[in-house]
Amino acid sequence: MSGGEWKIHWDGGWNSGFRGETVLSGAAELAAVLAGRDPNGNAEFTLYLAGREYPFMVLAVANDRWYVHFFPEANEAGASVVGDNPTATGVTRMPAGSNIAVENASLIDASVALRLAAEFMQSRQRPVSAEWFDL
Repeated sequence: MSGGEWKIHWDGGWNSGFRGETVLSGAAELAAVLAGRDPNGNAEFTLYLAGREYPFMVLAVANDRWYVHFFPEANEAGASVVGDNPTATGVTRMPAGSNIAVENASLIDASVALRLAAEFMQSRQRPVSAEWFDL
């Protein structure tokens, strides 16, 4: 992990009781935290460098499908990762935390979400190993 103290905050669906925050010590701990879910299998994680408001990454999971969004700086809508099936139709409700609905074309597998989170922690920038849709 690149210098500085990385933190991750998590929430589950409404009234799930699944929430917390921790300082990450390394990639193994990142993977363990991202494996957590509320009783309905949902979670939303915010990954950021302690003491800095930006950049940060949000990773939301529902039904083992992930949505990843990168926020580079204030007043920027950021970018969402292009999913592993960009021609998929419909939306998936992400009941975790913000209760958002995302296009199925923006969803990825857990291994890709973990790779993007680890890459962000190394570079402190939007990961280059994925295609992004700028908003």
